Amino acid sequence: MRAIRRPRASHLVTFHLIACLGLVGSGCGGSSEQSAEAPTVVVTYSALESVVAGIVGDLARVVVLIPNGADPHDFEPSAKDLETMSSAAVVVANGLDLEAGLVDALDQTEASGIPVFHIADHVTLRKGTGDDHSHSDESDHEDEHGGDADDPHIWLDPLTLAEAVPALAQEIGGRIGSDLTSAGTEVAKSLGVLSADIDVRIKTLESCVVVTGHDSLGYFGARYGCEVVGSIIPSFSTAAEATAKDLAELKKLAQAEGVKAIFTELGTPTDVADQLAREVGVDVIELATHAVPAGGGYDEMMIALTDSIVAGLS
Repeated sequence: MRAIRRPRASHLVTFHLIACLGLVGSGCGGSSEQSAEAPTVVVTYSALESVVAGIVGDLARVVVLIPNGADPHDFEPSAKDLETMSSAAVVVANGLDLEAGLVDALDQTEASGIPVFHIADHVTLRKGTGDDHSHSDESDHEDEHGGDADDPHIWLDPLTLAEAVPALAQEIGGRIGSDLTSAGTEVAKSLGVLSADIDVRIKTLESCVVVTGHDSLGYFGARYGCEVVGSIIPSFSTAAEATAKDLAELKKLAQAEGVKAIFTELGTPTDVADQLAREVGVDVIELATHAVPAGGGYDEMMIALTDSIVAGLS
């Protein structure tokens, strides 16, 4: 098995954006005077920031609503967040109710005449199966995140995310009065390079069979040949709950498949994950699916995620 290569510098550093990509939540631009005068592009969560910043360069400020590392399923906007959205040239959201607490605010923003670009409207979506839901009658998201619902975890596959980039560049460019076609092309290419890097790392494994905290790695697994045998919360949303029957079935699956680790994410109930891991006889490894590393951007997040999976399965 080959040694895991150390993460390279950001693939999203384009010809006009070397200094800006790793600045999570701080906005990007040229001089402070330019930043004050530049239009604002609001993105809902931090994984999108460096991608959007790579498209706009110093032509717009990029502002993130959901704090880096926070669960987008749980976030509720403040009055200041609503004010920020109301002054944006465009708002970029994931869609598919990933930002459940922002749905009303996004609808109101759009109704006020400010465009909201939903990434999910411009990519090939993965649908769930009959098992991708919570059996709890109390789940507020059963209809949205169960059965044949569409998987909102688009950003965990760079190539799926890249599908939205041309339309995103066109939308933002039209709103700020700039042609961003070339920048969008460069960002899409860089996402392809990132995906190839991830693929090389995953292929160092003899097999990639995982149990996750909730059903979040579907796009990643489909792209890179990882089998997701089950999830502690059998839902696209961490707001759902698992039953004792769900967990008993998951334990049997994990033992039958010989999983080497239980991978959790933000929002996974730690006591349940720890108990499952003890019963299966493996370790719990937390994946940073919502957190951009300090000083890094989207690609550093994805490389760190990949390396955590590889380390856990090696």
